[in-house]
Amino acid sequence: MPDTILFIDDEDIVLRSCRRIFAREGLEVDTAVSGEDGLDKARRKAYDVVVTDLKMPGLGGIEVLKTLRRERPETVVVVFTGYANVDTAREALKNGAFDYVPKPFTPEEIKEVVRNAVRARKEQGPARMLDLMAIVSHELKSPLATVQTTADTLYRGYFGKLEPGQQKIVETILRNCEYLEDVIRSYIDLSKMEIDGLASFQKEIRLASDVVGEVVAVPEIRDNLKKMPVQVEIADDPVIQGDPQLLKIVVRNLVNNAVKYGREGTPIRIRLERRGKDAVLTVRNEGVGISAEDIRDRLFKRFERLKQKGTEGVKGSGLGLYICRMVVEKHKGRIWAESEPGAWAAFHVALPLPSGPAA
Repeated sequence: MPDTILFIDDEDIVLRSCRRIFAREGLEVDTAVSGEDGLDKARRKAYDVVVTDLKMPGLGGIEVLKTLRRERPETVVVVFTGYANVDTAREALKNGAFDYVPKPFTPEEIKEVVRNAVRARKEQGPARMLDLMAIVSHELKSPLATVQTTADTLYRGYFGKLEPGQQKIVETILRNCEYLEDVIRSYIDLSKMEIDGLASFQKEIRLASDVVGEVVAVPEIRDNLKKMPVQVEIADDPVIQGDPQLLKIVVRNLVNNAVKYGREGTPIRIRLERRGKDAVLTVRNEGVGISAEDIRDRLFKRFERLKQKGTEGVKGSGLGLYICRMVVEKHKGRIWAESEPGAWAAFHVALPLPSGPAA
């Protein structure tokens, strides 16, 4: 029995092109001229893959996507659009899209995406897409590091003093490199956890020396562009059972966020202490803060980015805090935030201490 695919688009030329491209691919292809028509067909017939445009009169692609994820969770959904940007891609992925294809696309581009989607449908999950993102992210790390190192060398004046206008341009390059590094790192971290899973952790580690100390020693944190000093207060160096690499991801994300959303020149305070049966890490900054509503409803969710006054130019993947929550919960701990909007924000991580003299 052939795999079934439904294309939804309000442009007849796109639908005819898709039919022509997949005429000899061994698929059963249907088309729909609107979101309403597409949903009606998808409710009457179980498709393996649905490819929907985002911008359509009436019911748009995001609404189609949300409805299919709710009513037909086994169907793999791909979106394409002529209005491609980071925000629309994030919105589609956040709502469960398997992949995102900007228009205009070549026959080979759309074929490759649909092949991956059909394969993911047969394997019952998005693991292949996460694997692909991890591979691509790894490939991007090296050239990005080269650009970042070169820009940083120019910024610090090793090849001669820059004019103020030149300094500003190089600073913009560095900030965009930091954003891309955040996206790459987040996808690699996410793929590690969602593809390989997180096993039970049996290794004894010291939080201060094995985790916190190594993170704050990283040059990009210690010598951050906002000149925010990192102040570490270690009340204790408790031993816990865990994975040091994954816990470093948590600390790194929290400290990077403190820099990203902090006020230039103000300190980032990191404190590690025992509280009862837990080791508690706190990362605090001075800056825009977070509203109580956002803390309650949006923080720590996948692909969720807060839009606070004063952070309009700040970019991020929307994955960092979600990844932190995943790691902390797998360590049987908890993570939460407190804030005074417009003044400060503090993130707390509580990890259980083992019983016995080693703790």
